[in-house]
Amino acid sequence: MKKILRISWLLLCYLLTLSGTAQNEESSDEFGKLNIGIVMPEELDGFTSTHLQKLETKILALLNQSGIASRGGGSGIVMYPVISIFNEQQINPGIQTMTVIEGEISLFIKQVDDKFVFASHTRKIKGSGRTREQALNNLISLLPNRSDEYGDFIKNAKTKVIDYYNKRCDMIISKATQLSQANQHDDAISLLFNVPSETKCFEKARGKALEVYRNYQNQICGQLVLQGKAKLEANLYQEGFDILAKVDPSSSCFKEVNTLFAKHGAEVDENVRRSWNLLEKIYANAFELEKYRWRAIGQWAVAYSSRPIVYERIIR
Repeated sequence: MKKILRISWLLLCYLLTLSGTAQNEESSDEFGKLNIGIVMPEELDGFTSTHLQKLETKILALLNQSGIASRGGGSGIVMYPVISIFNEQQINPGIQTMTVIEGEISLFIKQVDDKFVFASHTRKIKGSGRTREQALNNLISLLPNRSDEYGDFIKNAKTKVIDYYNKRCDMIISKATQLSQANQHDDAISLLFNVPSETKCFEKARGKALEVYRNYQNQICGQLVLQGKAKLEANLYQEGFDILAKVDPSSSCFKEVNTLFAKHGAEVDENVRRSWNLLEKIYANAFELEKYRWRAIGQWAVAYSSRPIVYERIIR
């Protein structure tokens, strides 16, 4: 009976931690996928927020068509635009006056911390309209949203990024170790999560990521157990078990979770009991536990790597 309860509890952890299955599956699949965050200026002279959002959508489409993820700047590798307007004039080709704007847009792919530019691409831009805003809209709409023109630019950048990770593998693993030892687990997991699968460093990064995850679990599990125990003793069983579900079975605190489960398991309501029965049928082996951990790592890394990076910081 005790063994069954333990398995049931593992399964409950699995289900509750992975609520939102589709999102978490996606997070897991992203491990090892090259990530280039898009960084946009919050404002640009003459450009509205709508203009900048349209431009960002165009850039995102170019990355996605090249099979590159874009979750934010957590990997330290970003793409950003620099726009220069060097000619703006009013012309009168007929009945109405038109505004014509000419300039150029440059796209850069850069490692933020090292300030290393992997690739850049510049093209001239031109737009026209009855007003300045319409001219800017036209200018952005004429930018390509397919990777044909930018294919070599992105391909060359990807090749250099992979070479960058290959040459710095030992440095990356060492840095992740130091960050984890300093309890900066978020930074460590984000660093490792974005090592591309095409690199020689990928398997090392996966192994270190699992180690960081376990270290993090050992750090937070005591606090989670105390919080969960307080809820259970207040007869808030669902809230208590939801908190304890965040404790990984590999953590040093999991024996305490089992003890709490054994003590309060008979007091839970029918809904929770049905969940245990269901999970017991679908999850009872080490393979599923491994999947659970990688999904948890994926969700954690994707959430953290989505944090914004200030545009002004990277163009210096």
